[in-house]
Amino acid sequence: METTPTPCAACKHLRRRCTQNCVFAPYFPASKQDKYLAVHKVFGASHVATYINDIHPSQREYAMDSLAFEAQARIQDPVHGCSRLIHNLQCRLKYLQDQLRIAKNELASYNIVPTQVPPPPTTTYQQNPYNPNYVTHLTRREPQGFELMQQTLERQTQQSHGAMIVCDKKDTGKDTKQREHQ
Repeated sequence: METTPTPCAACKHLRRRCTQNCVFAPYFPASKQDKYLAVHKVFGASHVATYINDIHPSQREYAMDSLAFEAQARIQDPVHGCSRLIHNLQCRLKYLQDQLRIAKNELASYNIVPTQVPPPPTTTYQQNPYNPNYVTHLTRREPQGFELMQQTLERQTQQSHGAMIVCDKKDTGKDTKQREHQ
């Protein structure tokens, strides 16, 4: 059996030659000595080797990362290990879900319905009566809209009385002639 130029963390710790078919070499390289030491201390080298051989090769890397995480957690908290981390994360998740529920209920109490914001107008004028552009803008656009509303109201009123109004517009758009037909 050929030896690798640098032994893996497991072979270095166990003071043996690292072969090419070493089960630890792909998961515990020499640069990850602390990772291997934690796994070795908590689970033992022989159990880890058996575990590696029992797992499908495509899942071995994830399994070794998981073992290393669990070993680190067990060293930091010998009683609870990673279950304390899981419990803390579950408590935090529950707290955040409760806060979200409270916020949604508060928004619902205000009857806020998310809607799209209308696009801003294409031309903007400063809301100042002393601004000549603003006044010109108002005098150009408002009479037309006002005249249409007024004409519509007059038609509705005349139709309800049995009369008909005919409107003739001149070029200025401000003068109208009304004739009543019965």
